[in-house]
Amino acid sequence: MHLTKRALTWHFGLSVLLLAPAGTSRAADRIEEEVSPAASVPWRVPDLAAYTNALRAAEATPIDPQKRYDLTELVDLAEQLNPETRVAWEQARQAAIAVGLVQSEYAPVLSLNALGGYHSEASPAPKDVAPSGFLRVDLERARPTLNLEWLLLDFGRRGSTLDAARQRLLVANLGFNRKHQEIVYRVRLAFVGLTNQKAKIAVAQSAVESARAVREAAESRLRNGLATLPEVALARQQEAQAAFDLEDVQSRERDAQVRLADSIGLPPTTPIQVSDISTLPAPAVLEGSIDSVIDRAFEQRPDLIARVAALRAKEAEVHQARAAYYPTLSLVADYGVGLGRVQVTGGNQEDGWLTANEPGYGVGLLLRWNLFNGGATRRRVELAESERRAAESEMTAARDDAVRDVWTAYTNAKLAVRRLDTAAALVEASQKSYDATLGSYQQGLETLTNLLVARRELSQARFVELDTRLQLFDASAALAFSTGEAPPRAGSAAAVK
Repeated sequence: MHLTKRALTWHFGLSVLLLAPAGTSRAADRIEEEVSPAASVPWRVPDLAAYTNALRAAEATPIDPQKRYDLTELVDLAEQLNPETRVAWEQARQAAIAVGLVQSEYAPVLSLNALGGYHSEASPAPKDVAPSGFLRVDLERARPTLNLEWLLLDFGRRGSTLDAARQRLLVANLGFNRKHQEIVYRVRLAFVGLTNQKAKIAVAQSAVESARAVREAAESRLRNGLATLPEVALARQQEAQAAFDLEDVQSRERDAQVRLADSIGLPPTTPIQVSDISTLPAPAVLEGSIDSVIDRAFEQRPDLIARVAALRAKEAEVHQARAAYYPTLSLVADYGVGLGRVQVTGGNQEDGWLTANEPGYGVGLLLRWNLFNGGATRRRVELAESERRAAESEMTAARDDAVRDVWTAYTNAKLAVRRLDTAAALVEASQKSYDATLGSYQQGLETLTNLLVARRELSQARFVELDTRLQLFDASAALAFSTGEAPPRAGSAAAVK
């Protein structure tokens, strides 16, 4: 049975319509298998052991739980273990590779191209030449060719690109150094915070002991008929409060441990024993004016210098974009050999396969000049200039932020130095007052209320001294970090110049 053209078209269209829903249904089934069947149903997670295993630490922790580490040792560990230093190092390596990549553009490009295959084509011909009315040409050919292209003149395109790459390498190297300073700064803050918290625990323990002594003195006086039950109850309440304060201070030690482990790049569950805060000498009195400290920050801070390098990279990109207005001149050359054979059939006389394996070559100059591209070159120049202005503003903002940070750290350090002497004098005076009041109370010459007040003031004075010492350490570390210097380390001179 013969189908008409219309019937054939209708039959084909019907087949498509019948087949399409089935294919669409299968695709929908696959989608439902790969995602959640509905927005209200969580996705059924398959076995992801290969992913979760990658998150587990593959290296054993180098921390000895029995050893007490000083600041220098912890800083060394952080510089080795913290993944941020490795990220910054790889970024610097990538920038160095980018410089080498741009330098390779100055060399010529030599490529080998090879085209091979088979082609058969029929061409009409007169009957007296080809009885069948056509000639068939069969061609089997392979042509390997060496092509050389060497860019000779580009009006500064590659030079500007190389300048920008070198400036980005400088930015990456300076960023790597700044990352080390940042890690040392964080480790020092965490170390001082943890040692200060341990010192607070000792002060809180001492407060418990002094409260116990007051309670025992009150009970002794009660047995001798020199005190009342309300006085003893008050002394016991103060001892219970001191014990509660001790528990509160001890609960904060774990948070300080976590901050220290995180600053080093270790899991928060890693126990770290640290040396006593007394091993850190207090920074000396600041010398020099604030202007000299700010000038030192401009000379030393890697991130500020990196801002200048980033600006210069953007300036090089502006020159690169403007160079696109000019042409390029390249030396081009090629050398190849045609390998193959051809035969012509269908004629009155057939010669069989013919071969011609002869070389071909050429050399010349290629001038390429984009005369019109819809304003793309102008837009690229405008974009590069806008990025340069943004980088300039970012440099200015970073400079102003650095001045503010230096000024804040400088004034905080000066204030903390003065407060530390006052806090030490306050502890000494509070200790003498408590000792005298306790002795007088034991002899019946002082009231319990005054004794409890003296005890609380002594505990508060000790906490104030620790907080002031912590503020001095933090301010000196912040000043060193804001000026681009490594914070003072344990076992070394801690004077802030």
